[in-house]
Amino acid sequence: MENSGSKEAIWPVRLWRRRVRGPVLRELRRGVSAERVALAVIVGFVSATWPQIGTNPIMAILLSWLFRCNKAITSGISLVFTPFQYMLMIPFLRLGETILGVEHFETSVPEIVTIVLTDPIGSFEVLGMPLVHAIVGWISAWAVVGPLVFYPVRWAMRRIAARRRFG
Repeated sequence: MENSGSKEAIWPVRLWRRRVRGPVLRELRRGVSAERVALAVIVGFVSATWPQIGTNPIMAILLSWLFRCNKAITSGISLVFTPFQYMLMIPFLRLGETILGVEHFETSVPEIVTIVLTDPIGSFEVLGMPLVHAIVGWISAWAVVGPLVFYPVRWAMRRIAARRRFG
């Protein structure tokens, strides 16, 4: 994963190392428990998929404060995994609509992005209720997926911590 002929890593690798790997390893070296680091990682994933465009950093800080997690890890994970927001926006919307038993709002991610970028304030008139439905889907999905993902992430953090201590 290097540029042609260059010793420096390409930008996604540098971003990963600086925003994710670095803070995780730093916390594990400082003796923070694997559980606390895993929780920060999961909270970062959760905030990365927040369905309101452009507010992921705010959600990362809010959730890291609420769950008393490391803000650097949570924010780094949220930044790196923000593309998942666009991939999961419509599934969260559909899940929320299904849970609430409301009619489907016909749209696509490019349409949503165009509406938000063209008129950020006015977009709430068109997208306000669909956003509420997507948030219901987001909360419901993460209430189930979050605890399930926590255990493999905790296991990985324990392995990394053990390798750092003895290797």
